[in-house]
Amino acid sequence: MEEKEELMARLEALLEQAKFQPTSKYLSAKQVEAEFGVPQKTILNRSNLPASHKRHLPSVRLKGGRKKFFERKVINRFFEVQANNNINQN
Repeated sequence: MEEKEELMARLEALLEQAKFQPTSKYLSAKQVEAEFGVPQKTILNRSNLPASHKRHLPSVRLKGGRKKFFERKVINRFFEVQANNNINQN
């Protein structure tokens, strides 16, 4: 009986580690910092630039909140362009 309980405990621990966390369409500045390593102030400052500026990052405020959110695809595109620029400079 103890072996069965021990195996069940191990199985539950493994399942807990492997839980799938769905990716959301929008990220907060804190989430961008955690996922990509860019300071959240940089992200927020770039969202405050005029839309015509080349470093502007578009943001969205969801209904009833003060927090700014950024579309995942826009952030991904931003890092792809940066990576390409770094490759071309070398």
